[in-house]
Amino acid sequence: MKIIIMAWRNIWRTPWRSLVVIGAMSLGVWSGIFMMGWINGINDQRTISMLDDNVGHGRICSKDFLEKPEVFSTINNLEALSNRLVADSNITTFSSRVICNSMIQAGSGSAPIIAYGVNPNNEKKVFKSVQNISSGEFLKGQVGDEVVLGEALARKLEIDIDDRVVLTFQDINGDVRSALFWLVGIYDGASSMIEESIIYVPSKTISFQMGLIDSIELSNESQIIAHEINYRVRNPYEIEKVNNALESSFLKNKKSESQSIVFRTWKEVSPDLGVADAILAQSLLLFMMIILLAMSFGILNTMLMAILERTRELGMLMAIGMNKKKIFKLIVSETILLSFVGLPFGLFLGHISLLVTSKTGITLKSVEQGFEQMGLEATVYPSVVPEYYLPIAGLVLILSFLSSIYPAIKALKLNPIESMRVL
Repeated sequence: MKIIIMAWRNIWRTPWRSLVVIGAMSLGVWSGIFMMGWINGINDQRTISMLDDNVGHGRICSKDFLEKPEVFSTINNLEALSNRLVADSNITTFSSRVICNSMIQAGSGSAPIIAYGVNPNNEKKVFKSVQNISSGEFLKGQVGDEVVLGEALARKLEIDIDDRVVLTFQDINGDVRSALFWLVGIYDGASSMIEESIIYVPSKTISFQMGLIDSIELSNESQIIAHEINYRVRNPYEIEKVNNALESSFLKNKKSESQSIVFRTWKEVSPDLGVADAILAQSLLLFMMIILLAMSFGILNTMLMAILERTRELGMLMAIGMNKKKIFKLIVSETILLSFVGLPFGLFLGHISLLVTSKTGITLKSVEQGFEQMGLEATVYPSVVPEYYLPIAGLVLILSFLSSIYPAIKALKLNPIESMRVL
């Protein structure tokens, strides 16, 4: 304890120099925390944008369709599975889709696309892309010759509302079929790539055209066929727990019939989003370590200057009996205390900054177009990152100790007799 008291008093013997180091440490910690919250906010915004646009929180399909997306690889017992989703309180809403790999043709060209046969009412509850209709309107029902395209695809094909398009695809027997549709809506998706590759058509109509249902089933009000089901949960970052419980419950109730059903989280559906979340924590801590490492050189320089100024004093302490172990502890304690005084101020400033900006947001109009290409809005809302505060304190402790070793060794090499002769 005496060593700690001595170290604390020694720090404030040169208050201005100590305050400069403490201020630098505070600003370093603040800037690091703010950048961590900023990057985390951008990543969260990108993830949520993609989940809301087309990925969803969880996805269910048959094992056969996952391995090879054939027309006939539909979900068995769709009604039983739908009832299970309705009964689960953790699942807020869901939507079934019929998927048709097609070629779309218009007056000025053609392009390969994926046609989603959807129930318009359910699809709007799960995905925002179908809500962002920039021109026209979305589908009205599960039956009709209507189609909705993305803005990028509409520009590519040079078509507009009320123009005709032809879809060419294979039916359940492997025969090539063509169907005529009228463009009724153009949506604004999260990215140009999605807009160019995904279109929406009525589920019953495309199912009938593909030979999955007959004319009698065409008049059925409920959706009776689907290749996949997308669902939403209250917290997308807790999807693993909900998905595992859903899978266990369904397999238990329908053991013999559900072995071919596959339950996947958004991290499995879109691995790039999952990988980004997995490596983000390590990247942010590495970023913070670089900032603190730069700060540690300033602390090291300060401690070396302090030792040179106190050469006579250290020599006297050694002469009256203070051993090298205590000298080492004194220098290390001064360095760590100098670092840790600035730490709470930096954490506090960083936390307050993130709290404020997470509500107000930061608008970057100059890079708005670039953000749109990545599926992001120009206004970024940083995230509060309290889970990083303890690791940051640990990094400060480690780097402070490492930066104190050289000054401490320098002090131990002093000769007591020669040091006391220094003016």
